[in-house]
Amino acid sequence: MYITSLLTNFLDLSSKLSNSTILLTDTESIILVSSEIDKTLYLNKKISSDLKNIIKLYSSDTCSINYMNTTMDSIIKLTEDDSINMYSSQIILPIVHEALDGLLIFFTDNRKYIPSNLNFAKTTRKFAETFSTKKYL
Repeated sequence: MYITSLLTNFLDLSSKLSNSTILLTDTESIILVSSEIDKTLYLNKKISSDLKNIIKLYSSDTCSINYMNTTMDSIIKLTEDDSINMYSSQIILPIVHEALDGLLIFFTDNRKYIPSNLNFAKTTRKFAETFSTKKYL
């Protein structure tokens, strides 16, 4: 997966349109942060063991889940030292090229995600997969 300027610009705009923070991870760490928040809170931090378990779930052949939508009672830590009281909901989607490359994570602290937010997240994932290819370097 490549961090292209087109991908960065697209996710920054998507973050504003969805009123969410958007994180892009590889299988080990957070590689891109799109938001008005302090990017150093997440950028280049190792992902949590919970996210690593989600990556394993998405990577399994038997998994038919293509997203996770969490709310207050099921919030997932994003980094090991994450303070999960910062958000009220998350959407976590796999980023797949030929194999699972990482996760696209939307989170917010001011509302719950509704079905239209999920459709927006799924569309954003499709573009993120496209714009993170060598073709856009």
